[in-house]
Amino acid sequence: MLNAIFLYRISRWCYLHHIPFFPKLITLLIFLMYNSKVPYQAQIGKGTRLGYGGVGVIIHSKSIIGDKCVVGQHVTIGGVILAILVFLL
Repeated sequence: MLNAIFLYRISRWCYLHHIPFFPKLITLLIFLMYNSKVPYQAQIGKGTRLGYGGVGVIIHSKSIIGDKCVVGQHVTIGGVILAILVFLL
């Protein structure tokens, strides 16, 4: 079934095997089809599912998501950079 996590797995495989251009192209395709940001740099475990195919999901590129997790629609997984937080204080 064609969904955001399936396309992520393809782009992640290309990234790990040093195939240029395709990971970025597939990430753009994920954004256009599902309005989601699922970068190939993120580490998403086996069996993880995205609700409704991953519509509106935003995942930070340095995120690590475990095995068999379920991420609902319109969920943001990310964080604030510590340097910006210190600057604001």
